[in-house]
Amino acid sequence: MKIRLILLSLAVAFVPVSGLRAQDTKPAAPAAPADKPDTELGKVMGKMNKAWRPVRQAARDGKLSPAIADYVATMIVNAEAAKKMTPELEADQPAGDRAKFQADYQAAIRKLIDTLGQLEAALKANDTATATKLVAAIGDLRKSGHHDFKKPDEH
Repeated sequence: MKIRLILLSLAVAFVPVSGLRAQDTKPAAPAAPADKPDTELGKVMGKMNKAWRPVRQAARDGKLSPAIADYVATMIVNAEAAKKMTPELEADQPAGDRAKFQADYQAAIRKLIDTLGQLEAALKANDTATATKLVAAIGDLRKSGHHDFKKPDEH
């Protein structure tokens, strides 16, 4: 009788345990700093970046096609909007250099818009060789623009 009682209590103890398991947890995505709100220019550039990713990926994969031109058109629209804005970094410039800084920013945005227009035309013409070169050129323009006109991230 004692053995049955022990076996029964052990069986009852293991039943609930067998149904338990650790939950699958995904690591939380890093949150944007709460103390630094996104600027209007930052939001517009974020939209451009979102449209740029599939273009860049298609170029890497060798799959540039006229269908990608829609992403480039989105980038052009947002670049036109960004042209009317002022980078946050301008406020950190000495007062005498701000006009030159803004003129340089405007020139860089115009060059980006022109190159995006060429890329859109090349994609619509299905000229993948030219489009691939233009994607590389736009990548270089983006890097230099971020270096020259974007405040460094504070991490």
